Amino acid sequence: MTVLGWLAACVLSASARAETDPKVKVNGDVKSFFVGTFPYDHSLFESVGLMPVDPMAQGTLDGRLKVAASFGKTRVLVHHAVTAQTGGTVFSAGQTGLGVQSPQLIDLGWSGVEDPESSDAMTLLGRTDRLSVSTDVGPVTLTAGRQPITLGHGLSFTPMDLVNPFFPTVVDQEYKPGVDALTADVFFGTSTQFSLMTAYTHPQPVSDAEDWAVDGMVYAFYGQHTFGRHDVGVLVGEVQGDEVVGLTVATYAGPVGLHADATYTMPHDDDDPFVRGVMGALWSITGELTVSSEVYHQSLGASDPADYLNQLSDDRYARGELWLAGTTYGSLAVSQQITPLVMATASAIANLGDGSALVAPNATVSVSDEVQLVVGGFVGLGDRPAVVDAMDLLDPETGLPLPTETLNQSLGIRSEFGMYPSNAYVQMKAYF
Repeated sequence: MTVLGWLAACVLSASARAETDPKVKVNGDVKSFFVGTFPYDHSLFESVGLMPVDPMAQGTLDGRLKVAASFGKTRVLVHHAVTAQTGGTVFSAGQTGLGVQSPQLIDLGWSGVEDPESSDAMTLLGRTDRLSVSTDVGPVTLTAGRQPITLGHGLSFTPMDLVNPFFPTVVDQEYKPGVDALTADVFFGTSTQFSLMTAYTHPQPVSDAEDWAVDGMVYAFYGQHTFGRHDVGVLVGEVQGDEVVGLTVATYAGPVGLHADATYTMPHDDDDPFVRGVMGALWSITGELTVSSEVYHQSLGASDPADYLNQLSDDRYARGELWLAGTTYGSLAVSQQITPLVMATASAIANLGDGSALVAPNATVSVSDEVQLVVGGFVGLGDRPAVVDAMDLLDPETGLPLPTETLNQSLGIRSEFGMYPSNAYVQMKAYF
């Protein structure tokens, strides 16, 4: 029996036992993105392929159909997304546009048009982004299938969100990509919750994977208790072979919301344990003005800008768990409602070690009740890479290119966000 057949059987069985009439809701949205990259002039980066020579643009049209059905205490959720994309690769910190799609236990996607040998060709891809069945058994809620998993309270920095997290450079963060998982949430009254979860995070579906090992999974226990206006949560888990423990706290100091997340990771290989932590505040000064700020530290980051590229080659960056190369960062975001139909936001993330920053202004205009227009961008500020003689990248004895690790240290990197070009985007969102 296929996964879809099994889910259908569950739905039919639940429907037969339901004490109330089934309820079905169908809706969706269509979104378009236009993202442009404006490189700075650096002949060395152009020659080694780390930077486009000319300005580049990428267009994306993304549609999502959503179906939610309930049969008594059983619920089914299905999202199917279709994405058409054309244009060159967008260069930025992390990525822009849509978030990175998560691994799939069973491949439920399809390809209508795709040319893997051409980065400029049009692609048309479909993917089932939600496919889950959940039911209530007393105080326990069981959910099986493709679902989003989010942990912690971090805003720009999310050290506890270890299962396919968003990067701040993702334009559209409305839907976090679902992962194939089993979760059990146990509720004790309204103040205490325990959650057990296991998620598939191997980069290939089972049929394509050479090895479906424990180090390709996430197993976690999360417990949270609320007392008054204070939340305290504890995480214990194994994330792709790494042992992780974490603590999250959220509270209030008058009108200011405060939060902090911290994780301690013991890698499965011979690497040293490391700590990641964030502290932040969110203040709604008026009904129209909101300010948030965070400070973040990761002990495994590189302290010397020359080591940034080697740091970014770590597997944790490839799988989306990390995206920042340095050690200590700060963020500030200000949102102001200009009119009832216009919201403006200006945010910045700064590498406190090298003085560089990523600035991200944007404005959202409500064209109608169902249509929004978003205009914004990402601007990298900081020391640009130094001009390095191409001969310095060759082994003086053999005349061959230096090994990758040595080459990365020889490219003249002087700041993290100074490496990145500027990006601008326009997004249109329509709901039905």
